[in-house]
Amino acid sequence: MAGESRQELKFDLTDLYLTAPAFTRAGGAIGDAVSLATSQLEGLGTFWGNDAAGQKVGAVYAPYQAKLLQLLAVVSGEVAGVADGINKMAAEYDIAEQANIAKIRSLSSEMP
Repeated sequence: MAGESRQELKFDLTDLYLTAPAFTRAGGAIGDAVSLATSQLEGLGTFWGNDAAGQKVGAVYAPYQAKLLQLLAVVSGEVAGVADGINKMAAEYDIAEQANIAKIRSLSSEMP
């Protein structure tokens, strides 16, 4: 058809398999940073103070601190999980590619 792209979609399985560990490392690095931040913040205790202004700040700050650290821990796991998705995609692509090659070979052998 007119206007269709003639580009081919190709995957390099080696590149996919080599890319996946980068996501595992990135997720681990995020997790390490979250753990470090959590321990440092816990070490500070209630750093906002016990006066009236400090109590107001603490009442607002503390729940958001906990929620943010929890969300960052989830992000860590999700980023690391991308590696599993890449590996699964590469494996399924390889299976499909091998099936296509086998089918083409069988069709070729059937031709006179």
